[in-house]
Order: sequence, then C-alpha cells, then structure tokens
Amino acid sequence: MSESTLVGGKHANSRARRRPDPGKRRGSTRIKISPPFSDVLCAVDGSRDSAEAVRQVIALSGPSTTLGFVAVSHTVGVGLSAQADLGEQRARAALDEAVRQVRQAGLDASAELRHGARPSEQLLTQSTEHDLLAIGSHGGSRFGGMMLGSTATQIAHQAQVPLLVARRSSGEDDFPRQILLASDGSPGSWTAARAATRLAIARGSELKVLFVPDGHPERYRELFKQVTAIERLTGSTPAFADVPGEPATRIVEAARADGSSLIAIGKRGLRGIKALGSTSERVVHRAPCSVLVVPPAPGLVALD
Repeated sequence: MSESTLVGGKHANSRARRRPDPGKRRGSTRIKISPPFSDVLCAVDGSRDSAEAVRQVIALSGPSTTLGFVAVSHTVGVGLSAQADLGEQRARAALDEAVRQVRQAGLDASAELRHGARPSEQLLTQSTEHDLLAIGSHGGSRFGGMMLGSTATQIAHQAQVPLLVARRSSGEDDFPRQILLASDGSPGSWTAARAATRLAIARGSELKVLFVPDGHPERYRELFKQVTAIERLTGSTPAFADVPGEPATRIVEAARADGSSLIAIGKRGLRGIKALGSTSERVVHRAPCSVLVVPPAPGLVALD
C-alpha cells in the first residue's frame, strides 16, 4: 500500500549552486557529458543519517533530475506486541522535511509513504525503477549488520542499481568536494570510474584515483586506460596513488587521510557467505565518508 504526491514548484530560472570547476586548466578542453544520475530515489526515516542523505541527493540533483523520497512504515509483531520500526507520523514528518528542503533548493520531487513489507525489501524492489538509491548510514559493525539484517546492510548486499550510503563528513558544506575513485582495473570497475568522473565534472569536484594491486599485470593496463579517459573528459590529470595491501583497509585509510567526501567503488555482486569477502561492503561499513557503490555493466570499457 502506498500514497504518492507530487510536491515542489518549478523555478525556470533556478539552478543548483555550482563551485568553480577545479578540473579545468588553462588551455584544457573538457568534453560535455550527461550527469550520471537522472532518476534518484532517497529513503528517509527522520534520523540524522537520512537527513544527510537528503542533503546529498539535493546537491547531486538539478532541474532535470527526477527526485523522489520514500518512507516505509513497517510494523513488527501483531496485536498488543505490535511495534512500528517507523511510525506513520514520523514517516510523514520526515517526508515533509525532505520536501521543504527540496523546495528551498528550487527543485521538484515526489514524496511517497509506503506500508507493508520490510523496508529493505520495498526499497530494493522500488530501486530497480531508478538510476540511484540513496540511504543514510546507521553505523554498526558490518558482520553484526549482516547477522541482524539491518536495512543498510541488506541493501548494500543486494542492490542492483548504484547505491549512495550517505555519511556526514566533518566540515563538509558542499558535496562532494573530493571524490576518491577506488579501482582495481577489473572490467567491473569501469562503471564506478564513469560515475565518479561524471560527478566530478557536474559538481566541480577534485578526483583522485586509488589503485590497490592484486597481482594481475593486465589490471595496470586497464587502470591506465581509465586514468587517460578521465584526463580526456575532465581536462586535467587526476591525482593517483598505487597502494598495495588489503583493499578495503587501504581505501578507508586513503579516504581518511585525504579528507575525501565520497568514495566511488565498483561492486562484484557476490552473494551469501562469499559476500564476507566483498571489498565494497567492507568499505561501506568502515568508511569515514559517503560511499557510492556501482554495480558492473557487462561490456562497458569507456567513460563517455
């Protein structure tokens, strides 16, 4: 069961605030490409974490973005033992606040209150109709999250579309100021590279590429292709680091040391117990900043 209402008003002359593009250099040429996400779904629940997700998706949206907010009111138990994970009153308040912020930014959005199945199940199903699903990070250990079935962990594990797990970065007023692209040079890493590049162009973000080698020489060649493509599209050579070690640990350390506001990383789509070795899921739970997890697109070997 759900109810949906279109909210917000169109502002023909309104545009999202943009910073000067640090990727532009004198004499450089930047190729125009479309933004990475044109249809965004953001889950809200009235928590500080979901409020941060709202702030970040607004930052990533423009006048042509289809932006939707959803809150899931789910009740556990029956009769006198029934208890709501998210009560309807709080869910409506969270949606109203998200809508208020969208209007303040001069954008349009839809707001939907849903009932019934568990939040993770509804969000996973609904997300397949969108380019990006955004949720707030609720912390906690990754292993505990898998065992307890937390909404964020289940979605990170099963999402088939790009997923933004939002965290507030200290002193971050404009998102994303610094993007860390974690690439292993595998075929599946091209989708994350493309999303990171397009975000950097759209938002004027600083882009750094982190490579954690895994012993496959051919991965260096693919990584070189990615860096070359990024330079061609942005008009500047991205900062680059080659750091051996356990991938998730090195990625988290680099993000913390650089003060990154967003980590972009590919997803290999592991299932079941194999997911305990998933680099992307470890990064989601340990990162000091927001994480964009991008599923692979078979055959993709270009950024534009």
